[in-house]
Order: sequence, then structure tokens, then C-alpha cells
Amino acid sequence: MNKILIVDDDKTTCRIILRVLSKKVGIDADVCYSFSDANTILQTNASQYCLAISDYNLPDAPNGEVVDLIISKKIPVIVLTASYDTDIRDKMLSKEIVDYIVKRSTKDLDYLHSIVQRAFKNRDIKVLVVDDSSVQRDTMARMLTQQLYKVLTAKSGKEAISIINNNPDIKLMITDYYMPDVDGFELVNTIRHTFKKDSMAIIVASGYGGTDSIPKFLKAGANDYIQKPFSREEFICRVNMNIETIEMIQTLKDFANKDPLTGIYNRRYFFETGKVVHATAKRNNVKLVAFMFDIDKFKQINDTYGHEGGDTVLKHFANLLLSLFKRQTDIVARLGGEEFCVLTSSDNAENLSRFAEHVRHTIENSPVSYGNNEIRYTSSIGIAYGQTEKLEELIKISDEKLYEAKNTGRNKVCMTLI
Repeated sequence: MNKILIVDDDKTTCRIILRVLSKKVGIDADVCYSFSDANTILQTNASQYCLAISDYNLPDAPNGEVVDLIISKKIPVIVLTASYDTDIRDKMLSKEIVDYIVKRSTKDLDYLHSIVQRAFKNRDIKVLVVDDSSVQRDTMARMLTQQLYKVLTAKSGKEAISIINNNPDIKLMITDYYMPDVDGFELVNTIRHTFKKDSMAIIVASGYGGTDSIPKFLKAGANDYIQKPFSREEFICRVNMNIETIEMIQTLKDFANKDPLTGIYNRRYFFETGKVVHATAKRNNVKLVAFMFDIDKFKQINDTYGHEGGDTVLKHFANLLLSLFKRQTDIVARLGGEEFCVLTSSDNAENLSRFAEHVRHTIENSPVSYGNNEIRYTSSIGIAYGQTEKLEELIKISDEKLYEAKNTGRNKVCMTLI
């Protein structure tokens, strides 16, 4: 559900918002020009909106009544205002909104797309709040929920550790200092044994300990420290700043390790990580499998549908491999051009042979839509199964079997046991 409700009596403003969001975010939106219109549409269709953007003052609702209406329907709202002073700011923030923007120029409205994008991203991000005070815990959780984060809560450090063990995809933890059983300092130390700063951010929020506590926590592995009591705006800014830092680091990692077109791992990552997997398998006497893929007659696809059509096929093929090789230990990579490789394991040659044929058949029967066309394609597959001294040897053998498959008819599997 990505539909947005826009409420503003200025039709020019609405057109600019629609243009910006359509171009940069790609969302669907409905527009209302008055409180009356908004009230009518929300009475029957409130559930279809995941977010609202609303002017604070409307001719038929001059004191923020439309914002109250939207919030009453449990729709997160970004507020627009033509004027700004402390009194208006306090009124807006008291209504527990996502954020506010002062409409001074079109540049301010252009900035709106970043707030909307942030809100949409937050829906997939887990944040853990740890505080033994139910009042503090609930207050922080409520502010985070208004930002669309997935919020988990714990009343002690011990409970927090249990929640993190069950939710390793938590991206941010906010913890108090003094708590029963495991305090905030011990909690930070414990978490940092497993999660580095670039995978989970930690903000310490405390009203005790003074300024001496700040370097103590930062050296222990906290990313940030916020002193209680804090304002809602400061809290949200600190939270978003830490989340965005984690995202930027992940983006840099992706540039280094991922193929920019398909989003799967690249050649560099495959061989670096594959060597570690190979060494572990060799030590534990586990047989590895290297699948080598080549899309058949790919040049013909490019010649027929152009390079954009070819790119569409490559991305479709990569996603197909990810759906077929789902284990966490599987490494799916694009080695270059139309050549892909998967490193996995198996303990049964017969089952492996059946699975390989299933993979080939799935590729053959999974056409990709491109414009008004349906592109059907196949893949030749070479497989090496067993134990080798080095990873490169396993890959070389699978590559030889791939060329055997291509030279003996294409769209087939050639496998060898080592």
C-alpha cells in the first residue's frame, strides 16, 4: 500500500507535490482541496492511505483541524505550513506528526520527496527501545511508530538480548543506562561482540551519569548519546541520522560487492567469500557444488530487443537464481556478461542431478515481460560436484562442463563428480 493523500487548498502546490512525488518516489496519490473534501474521502477510504501530506491551515479549517482528522484515522501525516513561529511549531509537534515543512518556495516542496522516501523506507526497519521505565519506553516507541518504524520494546537488558537474538535484522537499538539485571553499558558491550557499528546502530538515551558517561559509552561501541530530557525533534533527527549512516555504509558495501545491474554478488565477492566457504567445507569434509550458467544465444536477445531488453533478461535471470538457491550459505554471483555462478553444497549426487534439471526447466519456462513482448530464453548449465584442493579448480571444472553443455546442444545440464 503506497497511496498518499494530499490536502491543500492551493492547486499549484498540489500540482508541484504530485509532480515531485511521481518523478522521484513513484507513488499514487489522491488530492483534496478542503477539509470537507478530506472528511468525505476519509470516512470511507481511510484504510487505503499509508501517508498524508496536509496543509495546516485550510479556509474551512484554519486551526489544524484537518491534521487532527487525519491522525484520528491513524494515518501518519506530514504537515505543510505557509508561516512559521514557535507557537505554530509547538502546536504541530503536539499533534504527533511525522514532520513539518514551511512552504517558502518550491525548493521546500522539492525537499518533501526525501521525507516521504524516508517514511517509506522506515516501514521495513526494526528499532528496539530498551528502558525499564514504561513511561519513557512508551514515549519513545510512540515517536518511532509515528515515523513508520517497526518498533520492538524491552524493559530490561536481559530481555533486549533475547529479542535481538530472535531479530538479528534490528538496525537500531535505543537503550537507557541504569536498568535491572543488565545495565545499558553491559548491554552495549554484549551487543558489540556480535553486531558491529555498521550493521546495528546504538543510541544511549539517559538522564543519569553526566557528561563523563558519553565517552565511556562511545568507546564501548555506542554510535550516539542523547541526554534526557530531549525534544521530539532532536530524538527523531538523531534516530534518522543513525539509520541513514547505516544505509550509506551498506550502499558502499554494495558498490564493492554487488553487481550494479542485477544486484547480486559480483566476481570479486564470489571468489573472496567462496575461498572461505571452500576452506571450511574442506576442513569439515563437506562436498561443494559449483553451478556455472550461461544464457543461451544472449547476443541474439540483444540484437532483437536492444541492450535494455538484454538487461531486463539479465535482471530476471538473477532474481530467478535467487529464488532457486535460497540457503544462506549459497553464493549467487554474476561473473560477467551473461555468465553466472552459484556455489552451494550437497550430500547426494542423485538429488543434485534432479535439482539441476528442475533449475534448467524453471529457467526455460519462466519468460520475462519486456514492453509488449514476452522474451523466452534458456540456459546451459555446467556442474562440478565434490572436493578440490582449491576453489579455482572447482570453478574451472564446472566451466568446462558448461562449454560441453553449450557445444552439445545448449539448454542442458552437464555434470561431473570429482
